[in-house]
Amino acid sequence: MRLHRFFVEEQLRNKTDISIFDDEVIHQWKDVFRLRAGDRLTLLDNTGFEYLAEVALLAKGKADLKIIDRSAVSHAPAKEIWLYAALIKKDNYEWILEKGTEVGVSHFVPVVSDRIEKKNINMERALKIVKEASEQSGRGTMPLVDEPASLEDAIESATVPLIAFHMSGEKFVAGFHNNKQQLGILIGPEGGWSDSELALFKEKNIPIYSLGGLVLRAETAAIVVPALLNL
Repeated sequence: MRLHRFFVEEQLRNKTDISIFDDEVIHQWKDVFRLRAGDRLTLLDNTGFEYLAEVALLAKGKADLKIIDRSAVSHAPAKEIWLYAALIKKDNYEWILEKGTEVGVSHFVPVVSDRIEKKNINMERALKIVKEASEQSGRGTMPLVDEPASLEDAIESATVPLIAFHMSGEKFVAGFHNNKQQLGILIGPEGGWSDSELALFKEKNIPIYSLGGLVLRAETAAIVVPALLNL
């Protein structure tokens, strides 16, 4: 039986026990998952390792656990993928965060582009979404989520090679980039990138690709590309 997985803020290396005081986590363990003393779960400290732990005490306001074993998480994304997705309406962007985490995105950069109305995100909720998606999908580390940035600032601050997607681009073949272990993906909003944004890509020598003749929703494209690259 697969054990429940939970990220904790404390570093666990070389520890034999840990106490948790987070009321929300304790409620989840005690009242949702119905854990009791003697039950086991997996703890993660965002370092790529997982820790088998046994509940010693689970009470209101406090949980004590004993660390039994430590091992490296074997399921890691094939590439370091930065997803520069234009900000779309709240529910759809949160879906990008959740599913992007599941398919192996390493870093989310919300982009403020010409054809959007939304200009910010709830960072607390965004971090909670990627944390829970990381736990569910078996990751050993959580992806990072940046504050929203303009397209120009996102491009200027990028530390990885960038590629953009638009209907007018060359047909995309995932094998084009098999030799790159780091890659940034620029995905536009509904309606695509504006003419000035496409001109910016050309000015910055950013290749522009198409996902074919079918018109994909922005959130669909934002998941399809990382999934293809991580196969």
